[in-house]
Amino acid sequence: MIEDEPMFSELVTRAFGKEGYDVVVEATGRGGLEAFATIHPQVVILDLRLPDMDGLDVCREIRAISQVPIVILSSKADEMNKVLGLELGADDYATKPFSPRELLARVRAIQRRVGTLPARLPLVEIGGYEVDFKRREVRSPDGVIDLTAREFDVLRHFIDHRGAAVSRQELFSAVWGQEFLGRSRTVDAHVATLRGKMPNLDISTLRGIGYRLEGA
Repeated sequence: MIEDEPMFSELVTRAFGKEGYDVVVEATGRGGLEAFATIHPQVVILDLRLPDMDGLDVCREIRAISQVPIVILSSKADEMNKVLGLELGADDYATKPFSPRELLARVRAIQRRVGTLPARLPLVEIGGYEVDFKRREVRSPDGVIDLTAREFDVLRHFIDHRGAAVSRQELFSAVWGQEFLGRSRTVDAHVATLRGKMPNLDISTLRGIGYRLEGA
């Protein structure tokens, strides 16, 4: 991330770090270019207002030597800067203030397109449970917890989006692969069963929205 405002770089570092990303922050354009040449990142998040050079020039220099995905993050919301950034080779353009969750979704969407999305960790510990994605198995200190395939997929979606609000429609579409069509009872029933089988899992109900898996 090439960004000279600590508030924004800390937001991104914290949000992306929870999802397994290693974030390297540089506060200047030249520092960003030097770091880019050294670490060869999978994604560049680039501010346009930098203290030593225009972010568009940084974008131009990176694109001249690499096809790495570039997401411009800027307070410049005018159409001209967006057009210039995209024409210089940026893959996306987000404006400040921004939602870290939305920025993460944008980065993941780009990585899916170019095939660089990081693989999910095979084992995750949450709420005192060990979730094994490879074996599709959940273990507690008392042994293996018997989850149906759907229940495991619901759990997996919550873990992939832990700390974020998940709507019933989003959950149904992700797990069942169909249009929602008001099937909230199906979602609620599976969440209720998951809570019963994994009582230490902290799933909050968000009135009028859906659910959120707390914790890390």
